Amino acid sequence: MEKQVPEKTFKFVHGGCPTHLRMSVRDVKKARDAHPEAKLLVHPECLPEVSAMADYIGSTTGIMKYAKESDAKEFIIGTELGVLHDLKTKNPDKTFYSAGSAQCCPNMKKITLEKVLHVLETGENEVILSDELREKANAPLKRMLELAK
Repeated sequence: MEKQVPEKTFKFVHGGCPTHLRMSVRDVKKARDAHPEAKLLVHPECLPEVSAMADYIGSTTGIMKYAKESDAKEFIIGTELGVLHDLKTKNPDKTFYSAGSAQCCPNMKKITLEKVLHVLETGENEVILSDELREKANAPLKRMLELAK
């Protein structure tokens, strides 16, 4: 990939998303102390010790579905803050809290529908991956979709 886009700098994180990895046990304990009745729902890319505290571990879609179908009325959410907003909007009869304060993903905020459309229409900034790399990159996505079921 580096040869295809040499003007770009990439930071590869081993083990998961940096936004999820910033969520600490201390953050979760603080949220649980403040909201002891709330269910803790976390993304699978959180630290293992954070995931061990969860009532549910799942993809963004899985977290959304769990919260909607659950009889519980309060939830602590351990994933990107955009999901928290969607949960509040789609479940006005339930209360949602953030599991920490550093859950805003700056990389996700860089992607807009307008930018995606521009790449699709012009091919500018398009990144082409080899079949081998594409298959390797697709494996975690497949796994997350399996977990969402």
